[in-house]
Amino acid sequence: MKIFATSDIHGNQVIADKLERAASRADMMIICGDIGGKEHFFSGKTFIDAAACQERDAISLINRLKALPVPFRFILGNDDWFDHIGEQRLNTPGSVSGYDLVPFEFVSVTPFNTNREANDNKLRYELSKLKVNKKTVVVAHTPPYGRGDALDNGIRVGSKAVSNRIAEMRPRVWLCGHIHEAYGAYAINDTKVFNCACDHLNDELRGWIIDLDSMEYESVIM
Repeated sequence: MKIFATSDIHGNQVIADKLERAASRADMMIICGDIGGKEHFFSGKTFIDAAACQERDAISLINRLKALPVPFRFILGNDDWFDHIGEQRLNTPGSVSGYDLVPFEFVSVTPFNTNREANDNKLRYELSKLKVNKKTVVVAHTPPYGRGDALDNGIRVGSKAVSNRIAEMRPRVWLCGHIHEAYGAYAINDTKVFNCACDHLNDELRGWIIDLDSMEYESVIM
């Protein structure tokens, strides 16, 4: 079972155009949040109008992805100021080819008052509700502390609650994004952590093709 995991498209149409080529190499595509465009909030629109524009962009992308030859699932991130109900959104645990897909949309508190933020106490509580085993793929937006969470200045902004819980739960894979500059593959004990964030400012699709059976993986940048 091969997945293509990416994140942080932020409404970028150039990146959206590249998704088909990347997804065609896998059995399923997973998007780890932040699919709506951020630019609407800097255009003079009211907040409500900007969120509505984000949702329209997201629905347009979802409809495009439905035409791909592989199924896809997505979660929402901290810059997604809308909700979505549909079978493609992974808002409850699901399974595919013997693997469990478990969503986790919360992120650590940021200086920007974004959506779905939570302090570590709240994160610990939400993490305690996750049902995880050795065949679980957690589809998250936030990276754990110390893995895929370093800003350009070297400051780490991931969650210690998440990193501690990963060490305890030991899921097969923790997929995330959120911190664009920390794209990469990492590990906590025997759990592989993949930061899948695109570089939407430079029209660059980034992600990982991961064979969940063999745990071989390949970086995809285009």
